[in-house]
Order: sequence, then structure tokens, then C-alpha cells
Amino acid sequence: MKTMSKFLLLALVLSLGAGAGFLQADEKTQDSAKKEVPGLSFELKDLDGKTFKSSDYKDKLIVLEWTESACPAVIPLYKTKKVQNLAASYKDKGVQWFSVCSTKNNNIATLKKFSKQYGVEHKILTDFNGTVGKKFGAKRTPHCFVIKNGKVLYQGAFDNRRSGENYVKKAVDEILAGKEVSTPRTKPYG
Repeated sequence: MKTMSKFLLLALVLSLGAGAGFLQADEKTQDSAKKEVPGLSFELKDLDGKTFKSSDYKDKLIVLEWTESACPAVIPLYKTKKVQNLAASYKDKGVQWFSVCSTKNNNIATLKKFSKQYGVEHKILTDFNGTVGKKFGAKRTPHCFVIKNGKVLYQGAFDNRRSGENYVKKAVDEILAGKEVSTPRTKPYG
């Protein structure tokens, strides 16, 4: 009887382990499918309540830069105007730049103050419940996505804080030049 109990216990442990491995593999499959399947979209309001939809920018490049007004990784980028200058440099090239705030710690008044303090001219979109952030897989601030017709062409960090290489600029410039993005994914920090 002891041998039978040990056998049943071992079988139970092995089946639970296999089940957990299956679930983990299934999550990885769903994760990679979510990132590779075109069709990611958004519909969000700016700080004045105007709605912006990705479907309004068919065949256009969109940069979505997840931001947070108090994030210690975001503030230096805005203090030095790296984000604002890059967004402005693409304005006449048909690239639409949006900062997106998906944190419940922010509100319209705080983001308007942030926008005024740092001279932000591009639109800041609100996603306080995090729905769009979760859909895109935005994990940190800043976390940037360059998309076109719902397809993610680049995602990751805004830049390399050590070398100064700007990953978003590099990706957008390559796309505008008709090239493939040489580094389509980097690890976001923040």
C-alpha cells in the first residue's frame, strides 16, 4: 500500500508539473502571438478630451511613447527636451507622436502641469485604467512603440542611456528611408 501511495503521489506531482509547463508554454505562445500579429490599435483621449484613434492614421507611422509625469527615467528626457525635439522633428514628415500615460497615479491636471513645465507640444493621451498599455505590452516608462497600420515595427527603450544612441530615431529614420528596422526590439528601462 505504501508503494502504491508513493506512486500516486509521484504521478500527481509529475502531472502538476507537466500542467504548469503546459500553461507556461501556452502563455509564451500567446505572448509571442500577441506581439507578432498585426492589428494593434488604440482609441484614447488627449488632455482636452479630444479622441484620437490609430485608424485615423492609415499608412502613417505612429510613435507611442509611454510616459509618467513623476518617473525618474522620463523626467531627464523631458528636461533635456529629447522627446519634444524628436517628436517635433518628425511633424512635417507625416509621423504622429503620442505620449501615453497608463498610470492611475496621474490625472489630467498633473499631466497638463507636466506638459506646460516641459514645453510638450505633441499630444499626451490618457489611459489611466491601463487598457491600451496592457494591449500593447507596455511595461515601463519610457516604453516606446513605432507602429504602422497596427503592426509594431519597433518596441523598447527610447534610447541607450549609456551610449546616447536613440533607438526610436534610428527606427523611424530607417522606416522613412524604406529600410527594415535593424534593431526592432530593445529592453525598456525605467
